[in-house]
Amino acid sequence: MTDMKAPQGLVIDHYMPDWHFRERHWVKVSAPPEEVLRAAREMTWREAPVARFLLAFTRNKLRPEGRVLDDFAMGGDTVLELAEAELVYGGIGSQAGPVRPDRPMAEVFRDYAAPGCTKVVFTLHLAGGILSTETRIWATDEETRRRFGHYWKVIRIPSGMIRIALLSAIKRRVDVRPAGESRQP
Repeated sequence: MTDMKAPQGLVIDHYMPDWHFRERHWVKVSAPPEEVLRAAREMTWREAPVARFLLAFTRNKLRPEGRVLDDFAMGGDTVLELAEAELVYGGIGSQAGPVRPDRPMAEVFRDYAAPGCTKVVFTLHLAGGILSTETRIWATDEETRRRFGHYWKVIRIPSGMIRIALLSAIKRRVDVRPAGESRQP
């Protein structure tokens, strides 16, 4: 699902309160929060083959048994914050490739403003039985924003398909119950 009203007071707002480009997707889940977030952390690329296929065009090393959020975290380099109900990852890119700051990404991300860069933040958030993703992009200058806008027109649909595939994989994980086990309403 897309275009649900954005929850207020999200951790992502601290790291990127304004953006040039954004996409949101969500799915209803009926499992307890700890179960849903555990499923998100344990989800593998094998469980989200559409996402894995689409990302194969940009990333080379997505092993089927690899955990999706571990790959997003890139060894911790992109983790901005892992809150109780919201997981936030971020990265900074330039024409030369990923920007690797000397300090932890969480310390520099919000205020980073070197020209020619795009900042991307991704969140997975759970509240009130709704599991959502949101991706926001900020370009550090007008020329970069224009260039990224053209790129966004091309990748927006596949990007959304990836997020929907990830949400669906998490939902399948929490909806599957061993024989004889039921969830209490």
